[in-house]
Amino acid sequence: MLKFLGFVMVMAGTFWLGLYIGQYGTANMLHKAKQLGADVVAKTSSVERSLAVRTGIVNAKERLVQAKSDLLDKNYGKAVSGLEEASQALTTATDAAGDDLRGILEKMREKVAEAKTAAQALKPDLQAKVDALVKDLDQLLTR
Repeated sequence: MLKFLGFVMVMAGTFWLGLYIGQYGTANMLHKAKQLGADVVAKTSSVERSLAVRTGIVNAKERLVQAKSDLLDKNYGKAVSGLEEASQALTTATDAAGDDLRGILEKMREKVAEAKTAAQALKPDLQAKVDALVKDLDQLLTR
């Protein structure tokens, strides 16, 4: 029974395809197929770029959380290297981002660089700055 239904479906599809080609011609069908292929490629590249941006932001957030933990342990050397890695992750995300997010990510990278110089100088209230950076990255991820 299933074989028969499958055969009927294939025959109906073939009939519809023949009717469509006879009515509109092969050039129109090829044009629609190329247009569909171009749309798929555009959407795929957009999703890929968005994924690269989000991955960069998540990596930066991970590094900032680790740097915050290092600050709590009074390990400023590891905190500085963690902040540097967060800055590099944000640079990667900025390169993949579109024009709408590029400016925001540049500002975030500048804030991370400021936190890095503050950590190198052992300035107080650094944990609050890192907390604010993590919250800002959370807001970017929920966008």
